[in-house]
Amino acid sequence: MANTAAPGRAPFRRPALAWVAATFVLIALGAPFLFARLSEGLIIADTTNRVPWGLWVVAYTWFSGLAGGLFLISSLWYLFRIRRFASVARLSLVGSLVFLAVSMVLIGLDLGALGNAAGAILHFRWSSALSWEIKLYLAFLVIAGIQLLLVLKGDPSCETRRANRNFAIRVLAGLGVALSFVGPPSGTGMLFAAVKARDFWSDGATVALFYAAAVVTAASFLLVASVVLARIRREAPDSETTKGLACVLLSSMAVSAFATYFQLTPSLLPAESSSGQAAQIILTGSFAPLFWIGAVGIGCVFSAALAVAALRSGSGACAAAAGACALIGVFALRYAFVTVGFLVPLLPGLPAASYAPNIAEIGVVAFASGLALGLFGLSLRLLDPDSVRVRGSEAAATVSEMRRDAGEGALK
Repeated sequence: MANTAAPGRAPFRRPALAWVAATFVLIALGAPFLFARLSEGLIIADTTNRVPWGLWVVAYTWFSGLAGGLFLISSLWYLFRIRRFASVARLSLVGSLVFLAVSMVLIGLDLGALGNAAGAILHFRWSSALSWEIKLYLAFLVIAGIQLLLVLKGDPSCETRRANRNFAIRVLAGLGVALSFVGPPSGTGMLFAAVKARDFWSDGATVALFYAAAVVTAASFLLVASVVLARIRREAPDSETTKGLACVLLSSMAVSAFATYFQLTPSLLPAESSSGQAAQIILTGSFAPLFWIGAVGIGCVFSAALAVAALRSGSGACAAAAGACALIGVFALRYAFVTVGFLVPLLPGLPAASYAPNIAEIGVVAFASGLALGLFGLSLRLLDPDSVRVRGSEAAATVSEMRRDAGEGALK
């Protein structure tokens, strides 16, 4: 009796316990530092008035980029009807909401007094780039949330109602994609580009870099998540989805590398240029190991080689490894980009600034990571990972319905 009652749940037990354990470890390690941040304020961080943005902002840009990129990948099915991404569309949409919420928690903690975070949400200033970004992020949350509710809702029995629901999902997906050029993930790049005092950031390649890096992060995360979920279900990873995500990873990585090149070309200018000095710190200075080993070596070259191997062999292990390496590379590049922007003095003759995250900043990021891991795992548990997956026959059925409903097929 026991053997027949639990076959569907057995594959979940051990990985679920490991997921819960990792979540609680990260939250437990970071909780004391979060309490210190809430009780003592920003004094616990190693940021100063010369380097006001540190590890928390780096983590915020990473999580918000991941959220925006996941929504874009979900739109490959919900908007553009590319079948090979159907199996990760709902997973992407759920992750987009979870990670965007975590990113907003991080930026709220970095704003100083919690009243500042509340004021940034409740009030609006036309001249404030941050105010625009927060409002666009809230609009994005609303759009993605409504779309997810429609996706999770069972198919109506009435053909007209089902067509109307599917049309609404496509419209919301289109609105989200349009908003992505000014909201997540491009909004954060626009925020950095608006800081005219730091000409290393105020460059035309900044927005393109953030957008491309967001897609790299999302494709990488989905490669890891889809392979892990397949192993949890004791199934082989979907080769079509894996190859599709690997193609997205490689193409977005090429765009990201192109934008990074033009972001760093000011290093060829005279050293008096502040952007040139910042680029030289990344290329040949103290940040060179982080850039060349972390961002270029692990995050680009090694990841691309593994992605190509996954395309040729269909290996889930290679795909997951490629995604993990790319996630590390994007974080390394984002850390160098955010931090180095403040290290060059604004005026000639002033001493250069320095920054390194302390244990409190790392602890708060660990807490946020545990929160993200826990919320994402809880979402999967509530939805049931088997229901996230659109199997081949189901995908074929949806395509038939799409044709029958004049392009407004079922999204189940």
